[in-house]
Amino acid sequence: MDYSQYSVLEFRRKFFKLFGASITITDPQTNTLVGYIKMKVWSLRGDVRVYTDKTMQQEIVRIGGRQVISLQKQYDIFDSKSGTKLATIRQRTLKSIFVRDHMDLIDAGGNEFGFVQETSSTLALVRRWIAILPYIGPLIELILMFVVQTFTVNSDTQGNSPQLVGNITHKKSPIVVKMTLDIRGGQAKLDPRINIAVVSLLSVLDAAKNK
Repeated sequence: MDYSQYSVLEFRRKFFKLFGASITITDPQTNTLVGYIKMKVWSLRGDVRVYTDKTMQQEIVRIGGRQVISLQKQYDIFDSKSGTKLATIRQRTLKSIFVRDHMDLIDAGGNEFGFVQETSSTLALVRRWIAILPYIGPLIELILMFVVQTFTVNSDTQGNSPQLVGNITHKKSPIVVKMTLDIRGGQAKLDPRINIAVVSLLSVLDAAKNK
C-alpha cells in the first residue's frame, strides 16, 4: 500500500477497553480503513505492529522497544517486509515527564534527522503538575484530559533550522480517542512509514496510561 498518497490520517481507539487496545487508521476523506493495530494488555509498552487491515495478514511496520535500562527510552522502527531498520524514536524521558513530550528521530546511522514535540509548553506543564493541588487538582486534571493536545513533527538535518513535516492533533471524548496526522502544511517530507510509526507509538503509549 502506498501511504504517500494520504495527507491526513486518523488513528482511532475506544476511550476505555478492558483487554488491550485496538487502533484503526483511516483516511478521513473517505472513511476507508488503511491500517490496524491490535495490542494485548500486557504488551502495550512493547512490540507494536501495524497492519494494513483487521485481518492482520499484511504487516507494514514494526516498532520494537529496546529492553535496556536507560533514562531515554528508544523504539526502533522496521519495515516489516524487508526487515530494514528505518529509524529510531528516542523519548526524552525527563523532559517529557517534567516539561512537555519530546521525541528525537534518529536514522540507522545514529544521526538525528528530526523530532516530535508537544506544541504548548504551558498546557503541558499544567497537565503534569495540576494534580498536586489539594481538592481541586484531580478535578481539573480530569477536565484537562479532554482538552485538545497537539504535536509537531519536524525535520532537522545537518544543523539546519527545523522544518515542519506535519501536525498531530490528539482529541479525547468519553467514547473515542483520536490522533490525526496532517501533513498538508508541511515544509519537508519524511518517509510515510516513519510518520505512521510516530503516531502509532504515541497512540499506544497514550492507551497504556489507562492500563
